[in-house]
Amino acid sequence: MTQSASDGGGWQPRVWIVEDEPAAASLAADLCEGCGVAASVFGGPLPYLAALRSDAAPVAVVLDWRLERQLSAALYMTTRHHYPLLPVIYWTGSPATALPAMIREDARTTVVDKAGGTRLFEGALAWALAGTSAEPSAEQPA
Repeated sequence: MTQSASDGGGWQPRVWIVEDEPAAASLAADLCEGCGVAASVFGGPLPYLAALRSDAAPVAVVLDWRLERQLSAALYMTTRHHYPLLPVIYWTGSPATALPAMIREDARTTVVDKAGGTRLFEGALAWALAGTSAEPSAEQPA
């Protein structure tokens, strides 16, 4: 896991990014940091799954639909199991219609086309962060 952006001693929201393409992962982390959000990048599913069990919850998750071994749906379902209300951004080169209905119809999930440029990603990030600017309580979800 790569962690970026120091918090200067105070709480700073953190987004977890699961992306197996290094250039796309770096761009997503840079866009998060440009919006004042720290980013943790996971290059594959196993480090992400370990973090779900051990780290403090992120304020949002960015997933790529076309992960190696097609594990994105399983990561989505595991994320929903641990954090049912967590905003999920699918930042993908696949059309939204390629994603299962359970993802497309989830009100806490948005699909953003990578080809749409950085403004669409930043808009999705703003959507995900809406209402999460306050420091989280000590209580953690199941």
